[in-house]
Amino acid sequence: MSGLGDPDANQPVTAMSAHADVRHGARPASAPARARRLDPAELAWAALAPCALATVAAIVLLGPPLGHLLFPPSGDRLWPAGWWEAAGRAEPTKQARYLIAILAPLPLLAAILLGPGRIALRPPIIRALTLAGQATLVALLAVALLEQHPLAVLGFPIPALVGPGRLLPAAAIVLAGLLALRSERLRPRLLALGRETRRRRRAAAALAVALVACWMLEAPVTDRLAEGTIGLSGTWSLNDAMAILGGRTPLVDFHPIYAKLLPYPTALVLSIFGTNTFVYTTFMAVLAGLALLAVYAIFRTVAGGSLPALALFVPFVAMTDVEADAGFHSLSLPPLWPMRFGGTYLLAWLVVRQLAGRRPRSTWAVFFAAGLLVLNSPEFGMAAAIATAAALTIAQPPRSARAAGRLAAHAALGALGAIALVALLTLVRAGELPHPGLLLEWPRIFTSLGWFSLPLRALDLHLAIYATFVAAVALAAVRLAGREEDRVLTGMLMWSGVFGLLVGGYYVGRPDVIKLTSLFSPWSFALSFLTVAVVAGLRERAWRPTLAGLLVLLGFGVSICTLTGAPQPQQELARLRGPGSEPRYLPAAERFVRRHVEPDETVAILLPMSYRISYDLRLRNVTPYGFMNAVVTRRQMQTLLDTLRREQVAAVFTPAPDSFLAHEADAAPEQLEALAEAGYEAVETRGGMVAFRRS
Repeated sequence: MSGLGDPDANQPVTAMSAHADVRHGARPASAPARARRLDPAELAWAALAPCALATVAAIVLLGPPLGHLLFPPSGDRLWPAGWWEAAGRAEPTKQARYLIAILAPLPLLAAILLGPGRIALRPPIIRALTLAGQATLVALLAVALLEQHPLAVLGFPIPALVGPGRLLPAAAIVLAGLLALRSERLRPRLLALGRETRRRRRAAAALAVALVACWMLEAPVTDRLAEGTIGLSGTWSLNDAMAILGGRTPLVDFHPIYAKLLPYPTALVLSIFGTNTFVYTTFMAVLAGLALLAVYAIFRTVAGGSLPALALFVPFVAMTDVEADAGFHSLSLPPLWPMRFGGTYLLAWLVVRQLAGRRPRSTWAVFFAAGLLVLNSPEFGMAAAIATAAALTIAQPPRSARAAGRLAAHAALGALGAIALVALLTLVRAGELPHPGLLLEWPRIFTSLGWFSLPLRALDLHLAIYATFVAAVALAAVRLAGREEDRVLTGMLMWSGVFGLLVGGYYVGRPDVIKLTSLFSPWSFALSFLTVAVVAGLRERAWRPTLAGLLVLLGFGVSICTLTGAPQPQQELARLRGPGSEPRYLPAAERFVRRHVEPDETVAILLPMSYRISYDLRLRNVTPYGFMNAVVTRRQMQTLLDTLRREQVAAVFTPAPDSFLAHEADAAPEQLEALAEAGYEAVETRGGMVAFRRS
């Protein structure tokens, strides 16, 4: 198997071969070595340093002009100025520089794929370029590990996420593993564990299910616990499903921040089992667990056995759920799992089955799922769709223009099928087609307007994560150029690298610790495939690792060390059953609203849990936004006012300014003034809530 190893590994020069050259009239051994063509791995190392220097120069020099060209000032602005919920600013230069960083691997890929057989250099020059590439990689990783200053939620730095406490044990694990593989006594036993049997397959699958079940116990939250936590309660994302039950339709008359399609099955589950936080968070946990099991299935196919897959899967789950700040865990946040990451890993599972020749074998079906992902979560869905196209192309390169056209036709057919299905759903439900502009409303607010943006440090741990994604893409290209037979591994290296590069924008926009730890999942995903490639390469090198292989194994060792943060099932069960105060906000909000409405009246409730309140009180709630804190631009405020006028809303309910009601929710004075100018009069303010009636 090809790898980013020693450039001379496949070009042995022995005394016998040199003597043969002299005997046949070739130059003496002491003469300068002749130029020879570089293989794909050598080209990767030789091109790395020049590509890195060119990328840095482009980021520094082209970032500002490109940013102002591609991301010009928008007519809309974050509003009202000075309101904490409208914090942030447009950062066109940062967005352009990140775009350059995403495109930076393309010249490297071009060198790897187009260079073999065309570029010839003398061995000393090859060695010098290789050493320069390796030095560039080591320097980048060293800086990334030494300059860790992740920001917490409120902007305060916290300790390094990958410090000596994880690096040193990881190095010890790697050393012990390599010594065991070099041992003539231990190596046969270790390799025997990779052989697949029916008993091992069943046992490993049972362990994977048990692991996921135990890990996901930390996700469910009850109504009693909801008011004492931030982000875990479902206050924000539960509202989207409740809006479906209340008659609203995403992409038509309701503007959810997170998922656009997932609220439909969620609403069905809530209507059957109960409209409360526990049912919601439990359903989210089940979906996240299924996505995790899809990752295990991916690892089993790529690694070729259940026990190796389990060895990859356990640290992957641990890395995915690394604790961020103040007890935040990615697997416990529905907007991350399953809304963003869940569907993407299910799509990766479909890609693996496609590459392995398993059902469903229709390429259009894979892109149909990718299209649904894009419509559900545009940023992560688009990243997964592009990664899918890249993986299928590099693992199964079209051999003719006709084959390329067939792949493009299947992709277009799948995407159009997803669009048609969603259009039909909204047409039947709301009587009108979805509005495409609503699909990009929140991505535009987060990126172009810089909602809650933070400055991005040039040197931090994200450089190591970025390097991992580039390495996965580069190794996929090396394997393609070297005509490696395992196309599943090649395809998933490309998929994980491209996906990771694209979803990195989630962190770049607001580089706090929660966004950083959310990238640990795709980071570990790419590391897992790199580890499979490195271990396979060790066999061919008589168990002698290369520098790149050691770095990959060290990263995998770090993921193993995160297992110390595994949740304790007994503690999670005690948390759910433990004593605590009864919910206070929801009953108080419902009593407040009930005092100011008539039965079946049309209202606009912009309080936290707005659609749950209106559902319980049997009111027709028509607000396009789930809560007042989601109205952060003048355009959105105008959309709200237009809805109030069109629907002839009789009563409006908002948080009071500076009330920080129910998980830091409040309203800006300018918003309440806009309601007054639209003909609504404040009739009561109590408990951080304001009731308006139409004059």
